[in-house]
Amino acid sequence: MPFIAILGCDGSGKSTVIKKLTEQLLDQNLSIRIGHWRPRIGGTYAINADKSAAEHPHAAAPRGPISSILKLCWLGLNWWVEWLRVLRRQANTGYLIFDRFHTDLLVDPIRYRYGGSRRLAKIFSRLMPQPDLVIYLDAPPEVLLSRKREVTEEALNIARKSYLELCAEHDNYHVLDTTESIDVVVSNIRTKVNAYVRKQ
Repeated sequence: MPFIAILGCDGSGKSTVIKKLTEQLLDQNLSIRIGHWRPRIGGTYAINADKSAAEHPHAAAPRGPISSILKLCWLGLNWWVEWLRVLRRQANTGYLIFDRFHTDLLVDPIRYRYGGSRRLAKIFSRLMPQPDLVIYLDAPPEVLLSRKREVTEEALNIARKSYLELCAEHDNYHVLDTTESIDVVVSNIRTKVNAYVRKQ
């Protein structure tokens, strides 16, 4: 079974898609664990795990270079400890679904108050456990803003461009149009998941 990560700008419908996807996958009688952004050492990953996001994700100032490096180290520690403790087993026996994951820091460093080198952040991200499938939920900024106004249109344009560039670099990253109905989006995700499972 795959480790799936769902990416998207604010307003792309990640939480709604994950909820609907989870409801459908439960019919297969396989275990499902949900995470958000990073695992917490010793944490739990229930289906109803807290996936809350900050109301003003760009309000706080970025950390300095040294604090940012320490943040990368802490992020990597959390991922590897929990991957070895429980997440790797979950990805092998059931579904592991994350709403955002460590690569998201490359797209939107301000959200995570990262003020260090993007190149260093990219190296750290490559050294952490990787999803089998990454789904990016795409929509034009005007659609995203009609759903949520947590960040500016300029920030959405920058993030969207970065997401699309990231997807172009990886074969296992897939872009889905989230202006479609929720049922169509989830059906498309399941098609990607089933294709991955058949190859294993």
